[in-house]
Amino acid sequence: MQILKSRDGSSTIFNQEYGECYHSLKDGAYTETLHKHILPPILFAKSLQKPSLKILDICFGLGYNSFATMMQYLKMGYKGKIEIFSPEKDRGVFEKILALQYPEELSKINIPKIIETLQLKNKILITPDISLELFFGDAHYYLSQFSNGDIDIVYQDAFSPKVNFDLWSLEYFLELFRVTHIDCIITTYCVNREILLNAKNAGFFVYKYNSSHTRKSAFFVKEKILESEKLILWE
Repeated sequence: MQILKSRDGSSTIFNQEYGECYHSLKDGAYTETLHKHILPPILFAKSLQKPSLKILDICFGLGYNSFATMMQYLKMGYKGKIEIFSPEKDRGVFEKILALQYPEELSKINIPKIIETLQLKNKILITPDISLELFFGDAHYYLSQFSNGDIDIVYQDAFSPKVNFDLWSLEYFLELFRVTHIDCIITTYCVNREILLNAKNAGFFVYKYNSSHTRKSAFFVKEKILESEKLILWE
């Protein structure tokens, strides 16, 4: 297991099977998580104003997206219900997570306790209003279990299209379009033209996001939003 320290000091792991790190070393594991995935729904999709949120975290990996979601929404005083659903292929992630030292920002979450529970069953109630479900298996099969318009937020954070194209194909984005709500938002680090085109052809409006904290990222929505200096509609 190769543990690496990223630019912001937070740690990630190099995945031998896919030949990639779970996070960008240049952006920083925690910085990338926060600014490419967790904050865009809050900034652009008014997620804090919704009474409940169903979040799809593709894929669970080292858990950064799910853990940071819990902390950020609690920190910002969100009073609604949050359900996080996450497919994952690698049953070895528990060992990786327990070997990792997470950043101070996530220290209030009892990560070892969460993993201990998930090793026994696939769902855990973190707080009375926050739950996490982990599914080991094929992400396409997992998506088929959701009803039309079920999901509010998707963290599209699978390994890159170069090594995991199955989770970036047009067919995959068509399935995401089916399971997401009309005011959904799908966040991603990927700005590859072919992938953005797949999302657009599936029916999404595609925006490139220029955050001052990370390199470029993107997100997909079903309804247009206002453009800005940092947010540009991709056509």
